[in-house]
Amino acid sequence: MDGIELLSSRQLANKSGWPERRIRNLIKAKLLRHIWIGGSIFLPEDALPEFIKNNMVEPYPISKQQL
Repeated sequence: MDGIELLSSRQLANKSGWPERRIRNLIKAKLLRHIWIGGSIFLPEDALPEFIKNNMVEPYPISKQQL
């Protein structure tokens, strides 16, 4: 984990602009990478971009006939 900054859910919420409750719900659902350290949860700073990348829905290509 060389060079990875760990953030609390509050810090990640402040940094990302996402509500802390949403981040905590994603942690509870085990959809965000996180680690427990001394009874506190920490997330790598790239946890949200990784979540978005892994859950992005790509549209089907549309042919001219379908338009």
